[in-house]
Amino acid sequence: MLYAHLKQGLRLNRTIGFAFTIYIAYLAFDLQGAPKAASWWLWGRLAVFAALTVVFMLINEMGLRTVKRHPKLDEFLQEKTSLLCSLMLTGYIALGYLLTGQLSILLFSTLAFLQAQMVGHQLVARMQLLFFGLLTLAALPFGYPLLLGVKVGQAPEPLRILLLLTPFVMALFHYGSIVSTLVFSTTSKVNKLQSLAATDGLTGLINRRQFNNQLDAEIARAKRYRKPLSLALFDIDNFKKINDFYGHQTGDRILRELGALLTGNVRESDIPARYGGEEFALILPETSQMDAYELLERIRTVIEHTVFCLPDNPMTVTVSVGVAQLNPDNPKSYELIERADAALYEAKRQGKNRVIYGILPTPKISYPPFTP
Repeated sequence: MLYAHLKQGLRLNRTIGFAFTIYIAYLAFDLQGAPKAASWWLWGRLAVFAALTVVFMLINEMGLRTVKRHPKLDEFLQEKTSLLCSLMLTGYIALGYLLTGQLSILLFSTLAFLQAQMVGHQLVARMQLLFFGLLTLAALPFGYPLLLGVKVGQAPEPLRILLLLTPFVMALFHYGSIVSTLVFSTTSKVNKLQSLAATDGLTGLINRRQFNNQLDAEIARAKRYRKPLSLALFDIDNFKKINDFYGHQTGDRILRELGALLTGNVRESDIPARYGGEEFALILPETSQMDAYELLERIRTVIEHTVFCLPDNPMTVTVSVGVAQLNPDNPKSYELIERADAALYEAKRQGKNRVIYGILPTPKISYPPFTP
């Protein structure tokens, strides 16, 4: 990330250098109408400013090419390079202001401040604000921000202001495009990382951590709106023997195809998940235990008649399923998972390849005290 910010900062420096080249050309043209005594003095200052611009551009291009050729620069070196980049830009803008006296050049200090913020040098950014503020106050007694107190050129004042501000606006737009690009890139990376953190890499289903979050959210919603909620746990029968005999790659293919099969045979509101190992989970919002049993029996039958791993090792597998409904008297995720897991264990004990539902406990009924 620091590499991307540093590269974009060097690109911004290039734009500022081009913008200052436009400034020098405009100011040199504007000096044609100045008094001769003043023009020689100002011509010399502009010549120094032009030389500084050339040096600034050369150093900046060397830095940009170095960063592009060596994107794997050490983090410490990148941080020091970005700091040097910010300090070089600060000095360049300050000298440009002192040599020309144009207040619009000082507007570029805003970009220098934002660039330091962008590469993470917060203290440098605050020091820049203080430095440019003091520079403005110190230059006022010397006739700034006018050009050494001599108003030159015959252009109307609105046109002069427009010509002076145009390069700054161009650089500002460039900075906006850089920031938007970085924000889009950062957002995409964050979304990708969030997706990787919440998704099982093999099956594409949500992982155990995201499953727990989703289950807690669905339990809270079921409790608030008083809707039924069921949870099913799947376990592939004899999966260890498949891994031992056919190899783990075949086992992974079965897991991958079973995940796709679950996704294609559930409703949009249902939430399938990789629970761990050869176990899968399925959250069934607004579904009673008996309705969930019918759905899971259909899924179990589909899995039983599906041929996996074609064309390498065609085979069929079966699953045992345990399902439980949320207890309104104890709406806790661990209690729901325990009852679904107990039902799954019972399905294994009864011979596998079947769906067993856990029995809801008898609801607690409180009667008012008897008064004769």
